[in-house]
Amino acid sequence: MGILDLDEGVVLESVKPLIFVMSDARGETANVVVMAAAAQFGPDSVDIVRLHDAKDLATVEKFLDENVQPDRPMAVFHTFSDKNMRREVRGLLESRGIPSIDLLGPAISVIATLSGEEPNNKVGALRDQLAK
Repeated sequence: MGILDLDEGVVLESVKPLIFVMSDARGETANVVVMAAAAQFGPDSVDIVRLHDAKDLATVEKFLDENVQPDRPMAVFHTFSDKNMRREVRGLLESRGIPSIDLLGPAISVIATLSGEEPNNKVGALRDQLAK
């Protein structure tokens, strides 16, 4: 896919964006949301790379060190159950200048407010409920 630079009359190659999907479980929820959003732009609009079972910040840091491609636009979509992990990941991504979307945290906050209950922060809670 090329983009014509009208000022120069040169066709520049566009770079396919890279989306990282991260989770403390399998990452199915985040992956489906990213695929649904990407489908609005046609097939092969982005490359998706998943990190699943990320239990600590060191795992996320190592993944980024091994997978970030400075020449490509990128973003992270994540679903971490634990609010501290969400905060740490958000801070790490901000420090690296990588845009991110927390897909789970805001929903948990709204439900906690509505229900008056505290979340259990259980990793894989949906998978466990569906398996019953």
